[in-house]
Amino acid sequence: MFGKPHWFKVKTFGWGLVPIRWQGWLYAAGWAAAIALPFMLLISRRQPVEAMAWLGLAVGWLVYDVRQIVRSIRGPLARSATASASGASRDDRILYISDSRAH
Repeated sequence: MFGKPHWFKVKTFGWGLVPIRWQGWLYAAGWAAAIALPFMLLISRRQPVEAMAWLGLAVGWLVYDVRQIVRSIRGPLARSATASASGASRDDRILYISDSRAH
């Protein structure tokens, strides 16, 4: 994760992040430049296949990074609520080891 969670807030509608600090805006501008400049260079060199491959990989990395930041902002409580909503109880993920022995 390149971006820091305290630079953003989760969007109210839709999926993604909204920058709330200058570092978040710089992060967003950096991603835009890192995606657009190589894409435009490859298009200008008449390499559309490579340009589309770059675009796909770069957007994939961006989606992964944004997903990690969103998960970090929402925290472990949101993840356990999602697991509970999917039918798993909170105790399903915990292994209990007791000291008592069956006789």
